[in-house]
Formats: sequence, C-alpha cells, structure tokens
Amino acid sequence: MELQLDGKVAIVTGGSMGIGKACVEAFASQRVRVATCARGIDALRQVTEEISAKTETEVLAVQADVTKAEDVKHLMAAAYKKFGRIDILVHSAVNFASGNFSELTDENWWNHFDTKVIGCVRCAREALPYMRDNKWGRIINMAGGAARSGGGTAGGTNAAIINFTKVLSDEVAKDGITVNAIHPVTRGLGRGGEERDGAFMRLEEHARRRGVSIEEAMAENIRSFQERPGLHAEGSDTASMVLFLSSDKASAITGQTLWASGSLSSAVYY
Repeated sequence: MELQLDGKVAIVTGGSMGIGKACVEAFASQRVRVATCARGIDALRQVTEEISAKTETEVLAVQADVTKAEDVKHLMAAAYKKFGRIDILVHSAVNFASGNFSELTDENWWNHFDTKVIGCVRCAREALPYMRDNKWGRIINMAGGAARSGGGTAGGTNAAIINFTKVLSDEVAKDGITVNAIHPVTRGLGRGGEERDGAFMRLEEHARRRGVSIEEAMAENIRSFQERPGLHAEGSDTASMVLFLSSDKASAITGQTLWASGSLSSAVYY
C-alpha cells in the first residue's frame, strides 16, 4: 500500500533511542524529512547521520528538552526553518520514575509527568499553528499500556495522555488534523539495542528492587516473552503503525488509542 507521505515533514521527540529512533528511520524510509530531538546531542547526531546515510533522506538533529517550553519552541522553529513546513508530530520522549509509593518524592512524580504529559501538551501546542496553516496534520502520542491496567507513575501519566489525545482530537478535527495514541509494547531489552529506552530503565529499577543483576532481570524478562504464544511486537512494528496513522489512509481515525501488543495482552477493550 502506497502511503503517499513523500514530501511531508515530521517531528519526532526522543529520537536517539527506542521507539523514537524506530519512528525516525521509518519516516525517512518513506522519504519524509524529519526533525528529531533529545537531551543528549552527541548520541542524537550519530543516529541521524546513520539514518540519513541509509535512507538518503534529510534528518535534522535538534538538542531539546521537552520539559522546557523554550526548547520546544526552538525545535519547531528549527524544523520550519530547515524544511518550510510541519505536518506530523510524534511524541515519544520518556522519563522514568519507579519505586514504592512511599519512596517517590514530589520531584519523582513531577519529572515523569512533566516529560510525558506536559511535554506532550507543549509539543502539540507549538506544532498546531504550522499544521493549521496547511489545513492538514497528524499528531501521534506514545502512551504505555499501563494506562489500561494501572501501575505506579506510569499508569497515571499514560492515562492522562490518552485523555488528552481524545480531548485535543475533538478540538482540531475541523482543521483537518487527527490526533491518536499508541501503546507500544516491545520485547527487545538488550543493552544498547533498539529498545534501550523507558522499558530498559524500568528493568534496571526492577533489578535494583529485587536485588538481582541487570543481566538476571533481562534474562527473566526475555524468557517471559518467549513463553508467551504468538506474536511479539518490536519497535519497528510500532513505527509501522505510526506511518499508517500519519497517512491519508487513516484520515477517518482520530481520538483513538491503538495497542501494538503482539499477543502480550489477552484483554478485550471496547
């Protein structure tokens, strides 16, 4: 299926690793020019240079922290200056806080919420004027599956993203803009691999709390996935869903949350 994304411009937050990196590469493979950000510019530049060389598509690396309003404005302005338009926004920046309720401070809660939820709000607010000028746009937010099952800070922040996604979708539908969310679930947790992101950070915290090495926790995690029957989703599977939601083929889908779970979830949602 031809998605006809050639010539579009995408913004991807958290593009130096994990789902963000997978989305940057997927867009570039479809000739979508991409501006991506991360707090660490060296790792981000390495990623963007590799993807640009591989796909022969321009990828712009911008150092930006989504918890800072001025950084988000700079990201959008840099992308517009370089490419002349902004069509798609994928918010996949992540910050992690874990521990027993009694261990978590106000700062723990706020850092997590500020990156995932308010960061999501900041990026959408700054991208929308460019999309409205085009009378077309796509916003896709990453929200962990804990939104549906609860669990620590992740349950609250991800549920908030889902709610925000629906509210914003209703407001901007008249402007030709769709807003959706994806629950990304991946099994790859190898050190330095594609999924070295929030999932790996959660694994590190899990190992610390159980008093085992990260290697032991990783092996246990991989075994648990291998024991589940059926499909196992990877970062590239989530990126493929992002491509579809970014295209005109998905113009009737808005305010929805899709789950790239493979066979991880056995629940039915209506």
